[in-house]
Formats: sequence, structure tokens, C-alpha cells
Amino acid sequence: MNPFKRKIIVVGGSAAGPAAAAKAKRINPENEVILYEAGNYISIGTCEIPYVLSGEIESVDKIIFFTPETFEKEKGVKVKINHHVEAIDRQKKKIFVRDLRTQKILEDNYDKLILCTGSLKKIHPEFRTGLKNLFYLKTVDDVKSIQNYLRNNVINSALVIGAGYTGLEALEFVKKIASTAYLADVVDLPLQGYDYEIRRILLDKIIEKGIEFIPDAKEIKPFEKDDKVNRVKIGKRQIEVDFVLITIGFEPNNALAKTANLSLNSPFGSIKVDEKQKTSDENIYAAGDCCGVKEFITKKTKWIPLASFAHDQGHVAGTNAAGGFETFDFVVRNVAFRFFDLNIAMVGLTTNEIEEENIKFHEVSHLGNSKIRIMPGGVKHFVKIKYRKDNKQIVSANLIGGDDIVGKANLISFAIKNNLPITKFYETNFVYTPTLSPLIETLSILAKKSGD
Repeated sequence: MNPFKRKIIVVGGSAAGPAAAAKAKRINPENEVILYEAGNYISIGTCEIPYVLSGEIESVDKIIFFTPETFEKEKGVKVKINHHVEAIDRQKKKIFVRDLRTQKILEDNYDKLILCTGSLKKIHPEFRTGLKNLFYLKTVDDVKSIQNYLRNNVINSALVIGAGYTGLEALEFVKKIASTAYLADVVDLPLQGYDYEIRRILLDKIIEKGIEFIPDAKEIKPFEKDDKVNRVKIGKRQIEVDFVLITIGFEPNNALAKTANLSLNSPFGSIKVDEKQKTSDENIYAAGDCCGVKEFITKKTKWIPLASFAHDQGHVAGTNAAGGFETFDFVVRNVAFRFFDLNIAMVGLTTNEIEEENIKFHEVSHLGNSKIRIMPGGVKHFVKIKYRKDNKQIVSANLIGGDDIVGKANLISFAIKNNLPITKFYETNFVYTPTLSPLIETLSILAKKSGD
């Protein structure tokens, strides 16, 4: 018997779970690693889901990167899908699992346990479950349900509730299936947390695409006919709908951690972990959207559910559960998404977080171009950076434009993580070639403005 051999159980099979399980097996191939997943699939590209529906990705199968069989063959991890872990006995180091196909309760013991239970979609309280034309967007099963409905029903009017990332990305496919499209949100402009200028540019694009934005939609009442939503009252107006998609956000899936009395973060309810991804129980780790991250600028625990963070946290949790040593660093929020032909990115803090932290800042902005103006194919972009008054370190950036904004966002993220002041961009020797870049890089222009 190998004294270093461990039995490691991973709960959850989205981004963090497979990363944790595979890493735990790589650290010590002698380890017995088992992954339990309540759903039908593991290793799913959930961020790609809107583009399956729009047809840009040709099949939902393309975003399922491993089957249980291929994962076990390639990674050496035993996978059990349709198995819901319902409880943990921390004293006996045992879990209780319901086989969803037989409804039998099974028991399994562990040396180390890794919780990768992810996040849950928020359910709108005014819409009952079971309505045939009401959908949420989170899982492969959600995609298949929408696709099946669209095959058999004609959609004239569609309503998306929630103007965050998911709702905005979903509008590309919604606009394809419906001649009339509405987007509603409780706030006055789409994309809460971004700067006003970005939100206005985005609203102009929404209008340009023939989508009606309904702001301040705090009071929503659906009306039903034949188990479908046929009308929705929003404030004082009513609209007829054939298809409703709700994208009002997500929350940590902490039910299992709660029943096990593991420590949670306030106010979001994410699982509290240390730099090794260890929970308040020395034999239980957590990774991914179910737990918090330490944000670099504020040094506070935040809930920032991003697949890249989940994957990295999974690696750290898998390493440490297997007896290795690895830590997960402070993070800089760096997120981007596409809305039709616009790319939008945010780096650092949201507008609300800056206000909460009472950060004294200056801001600079610039409307630039991806190429020198005389070259064809250039795309305009708008970049706004906020930086501290005292040391000129960047606290936030909002960017909107073409593909080139992603590179700028990554540079800004690098500057934040390395405590570089915005003025360093003016000292940087940016590449210039007429076919790919402007004569003067926008980040350099912004740095110059910050010094004036």
C-alpha cells in the first residue's frame, strides 16, 4: 500500500471540476480520483453557448470537450454523471450520493474532497416553471430545449429579460429567430457597472440592430395561454411575446457547502477558501464559481465567476488535495464579450466598486482607430481609464470597439497587476505598421493625457 496514495472525490463537472480531477491524478497517478456530476455532461464550454444558438458554432456537441469515457481514458479519472451529491459527513469523511437514474442513495468515502459545484441561474420570481416558451441560458440542456422548441414553433416576437453579458450575447440569435425583439432591464441603460459612455454606445447599437430596449423594468407581470407566455406587462405597457429568455444573473451553488456547515463569504454566499483553495475543513477544497476570489486592487474577497479563474482554481485545488503545494493569486477582473460587431471589455473595478471604496481618481478617454486612417478596414474604438490621483495606478478601464481592444485590455490588466502607473504606457515602444495599427497607440495617448 502506497502511504501517499489518496482517494480524492471531485463534485461538479463544468470548468473547475475536470481541471481539479485531472491535476490531482497527474500529481500522483497512484491516487484514486472520482468525479461526480449531477447533469448529463462534463467539461462544457458554457461561455460558447450563445454562439451555438446563433449558428456560429455548428453544433452543441462542439462545446462538450470530453465524454465521461474519453475523460477516464485520457485523464485516468472515474466519472459518474447523473449522480447528485446531497450531503457530506465531515467527521466520517463520507458523501451521500443520489443516483438520479435509479433514485438510490449511495455512500462513498474520501481522503480529500473538492467542491466544484459552480453557479446557479437566478430564477425570475414572476414566471412560473414549466412554461413551454420560457427559457434560461446556462447549460447544454437549456440549449437543447431552446433548439427543440424553435424547430416546432414560429417566433414573431421575443423578449430577453436582463441586459448583462448573457442577455446581450443571446440577442444575436434572438434577432435571427424573431422579427420583433425586446430587451428589458431594471436599470436605465444596459450593462450595469460599466461607464456611462460605454453603455450609451451599446444602447445605440441595440437600437441600430432593431431591438427595443425597455429600461426601468422593475414591475413585470406575465400572462399565460396554453402553458405559454403570450403577453408581458412591463410597467404600464404590455407586449405580445412568443418567446421569453431570462438572463438576470447567477449565484454561487452553495447548497452542499451550507449543509456541511462550511464557512461562506458575505454577502454573495460563495464558499470561503484560502490561497490553497482549502475551505474551513482541512480535508475539503473548493474551486470555481461556487467560491470567492481575492481581488487585487481592493484586496477584498469578491465573487467574479469567470471560466479562466475557475480553471486555474481547479488546478490549485487538485494539486493541494493530492499532496502538492500551489497557491491561487489575487486576480484582476478582465472580461470581454461581443455584441454583434462590437467588442466590449472591462478591466479592474466596476463603477459601483470604485464608489464603495471611495477611491479618488482622475479619468482619461480617447476615441481612436485600430489602424492609420488612410488604410481600409480600420475600426473605431473608445477607451476610458480611471487612475488614482495620488500614484496614477489604474483602477478601472472600459473599452469598446474592434478585435484590437482585447490586446489593450490585457496590457491594462498587466499594468494593474504589476502596480505600474498609467504613465508607463507613454514610455512604451508600441509597434507601428499601417496595416495593423495606428501611428500612435491609444494607450500611449491616454498616458500622455494623464500627465498633462
